[in-house]
Amino acid sequence: MGPMYHLLEEIERIKAINAALNLLKPGGIIFVSFINLFAGMVYYMKHLPDFSADPGGDGYLENVVAGRSFAGDAFTKAFFTDQRDILPFMAIFPLDKLHLFGQEGVTSPCEGSIMSQSQTVINQWLDFSEAVWEREEFLSYSDHLMYVGRKTK
Repeated sequence: MGPMYHLLEEIERIKAINAALNLLKPGGIIFVSFINLFAGMVYYMKHLPDFSADPGGDGYLENVVAGRSFAGDAFTKAFFTDQRDILPFMAIFPLDKLHLFGQEGVTSPCEGSIMSQSQTVINQWLDFSEAVWEREEFLSYSDHLMYVGRKTK
């Protein structure tokens, strides 16, 4: 799942998907994970709330404001995808989209407080998160987004 966010250039990401598709039988299922553009902001709000998120001036914050994907320095060199770019990118391949969902779900920003609750409460939040996992307006809550597609025949 990792290559999409470790390949900084689009041509590299295209090659990776094509390589996977070459190994996949027609009708087979592919899972492709992306780091959401907003994941860095969630991290910074949790761990660097003094707004020192862009000390090197690498352009990440400007890209978030502009709604543009970002490739550059983060926890490592990484590619952060604007969630609106995923479906158009995946549409260039011979795939039928089955799902696009937030892997961590809407609970991600409040994971610490939710996980400190009883198992019953945790399960209720997980059930709620699963119920809205594919709603476009909630995708930005997740650090990772998962595209699931079926290779066309």
